[in-house]
Amino acid sequence: MYFCTEINNHLLSPYMSVQLSLAPFLGITSKIYRNTFARHFQGLDQVYAPFISGVHPEKANISKFSDVLPFDQNMVSTVPQFISTDAREVLAVAHILKEEGYKRINWNMGCPFSRLANKKRGCGILPYPDEIKRMLDVVMPSIALELTIKTRLGYYQVTELPKVIEVFNQYPLKELIIHPRTGTQLYTGKTHLDQFAYCLSLSTIPVTFNGDIYHSRRYNELQQAFPGVKSWMLGRGVLINPFLASQIKGIEPDQEQKREAIIAFHQEYFTRLEESATNQRKMLGQMKAIWYYMSGLFSNGKQFFDAMKVCQDRKSYLNFAQELLQQPFATNDEIEYYWMNYLKHVGTNTVSDVIHNRLENLNQQT
Repeated sequence: MYFCTEINNHLLSPYMSVQLSLAPFLGITSKIYRNTFARHFQGLDQVYAPFISGVHPEKANISKFSDVLPFDQNMVSTVPQFISTDAREVLAVAHILKEEGYKRINWNMGCPFSRLANKKRGCGILPYPDEIKRMLDVVMPSIALELTIKTRLGYYQVTELPKVIEVFNQYPLKELIIHPRTGTQLYTGKTHLDQFAYCLSLSTIPVTFNGDIYHSRRYNELQQAFPGVKSWMLGRGVLINPFLASQIKGIEPDQEQKREAIIAFHQEYFTRLEESATNQRKMLGQMKAIWYYMSGLFSNGKQFFDAMKVCQDRKSYLNFAQELLQQPFATNDEIEYYWMNYLKHVGTNTVSDVIHNRLENLNQQT
């Protein structure tokens, strides 16, 4: 782990009062990733685990909770997430997590993938505020944990969320995380900051901003635009640059510290995946999934990733990774260029396969 040897007093305010969390990424931010990240990088106050789904309200299969249990294995404050349109399932999930030691959970009303959204799951529920109210009427009087909600501006239209916020405001929700896009946009196109501002003005629930924070300069621009927001969820920006959270908080490691931290992170993550993966192909797929993002941390990372992604064996993968880890670090402008020009909403075929397989499993459960 890298350590900042000195933090000046002026850095403690306002930076240290900012709450930063890591967004959940299906197929990437597993318990192994979250714990390894926490051992090598600073700045995050909490992380959100990818969603739990398909929990039978009367015969819960505890294996579905394996990514967040046991509770005491979390190296950083962790918020489990679930996705559901069944109030009984929600209460069953909350009960199990409460018994295991959790105090807060997150309801995913923002997932944009059509396989789920077309079943009114994720952001697919947003056009139906009356159905959301019926679920919350059942859930809120009996839920065992603090409830937060992650959402978008709508599924089809940005005008959908304001009507839903009118519903949310009727309940003692602890946090509302808003990604300022619609579901049909996925992760492409511009964010609708004016509509986010409108929703922020409507909400009586504390709001967290989530979306397109790709370097600390971008965070500063958004913080100036929304000075009332004190909580920020980082997503792809952290997957590209694991130092982003600490940089936002005014802690900037030098080049040697960064190199040591990223090499140590890679070595530990690779080792832990290799120990847990059922086969080499799956393990290499997981490594390529993180490099799809993290290659943007290096000035010429894309050319290495383009070669790496066709690797079929451990030795050739490690040769590419070790060479990439020695490349010059990208500037903020280079990271922004990588973000704008090379990232897709699910990435390369490797990343698509990870997400596709997970969604296929969910379809079989529902």
